[in-house]
Amino acid sequence: PICTHSQEEIGEHLRLERESREKGVAVSLVRSAAWVLTVVAEDRPFLFASIAATLSSFGFNILKAEAFSNAHGEVIDTFSFSDPARTLELNPDEVGQVARTVAKAIKQEVNVDQLLTRRPRVKPDAHALASARASFDNTASPTATLIQLVTQDRPGLLYDVASLISKRGASIEVVLVDTEAKKAIDVFYVQKNGQKLSDSEAEELTAAVAEIARGT
Repeated sequence: PICTHSQEEIGEHLRLERESREKGVAVSLVRSAAWVLTVVAEDRPFLFASIAATLSSFGFNILKAEAFSNAHGEVIDTFSFSDPARTLELNPDEVGQVARTVAKAIKQEVNVDQLLTRRPRVKPDAHALASARASFDNTASPTATLIQLVTQDRPGLLYDVASLISKRGASIEVVLVDTEAKKAIDVFYVQKNGQKLSDSEAEELTAAVAEIARGT
């Protein structure tokens, strides 16, 4: 397989894994070409959605995201995001606050829905949202169902889709998110009870993903 992380990044992931086993969760937030948040925690339902919601509540725009499980039942989530208001750049102390809030959200010490009430309100383009399309592929992976969403990006989109998948009783095994020029391409590899979804389950979930992306 192609390695998408540098040796330095892999070393940081290993350090975070050790810290996570000691503290239950490990969070790193650093500035690169964009801001990069890395989280290592024990897997649980709504984990990925909780992190996405927390970032959205601060007004950040998620540009890319990856989530992978390891053999120890831990998840390594990496989010690259922009900070349009330059909150972190102008207030360096906020970096620690964001990391702490993410950790609290993962531990369920803060209410994610309450965090989202402070999310900046942006009126999306109704015509662009109406063109959102989702599809599934049950042959791309031997162990999981691939669901792809192509739509206009909007605040909270990733949280809405990830939480929907969890509410439907499915688990997100791998997620790849790419946002560019207001367009979001989200790919989720999902399972239910440790197996890929049946075609009927995948069709139903895919339709629900498209609906929530359209705001319907």
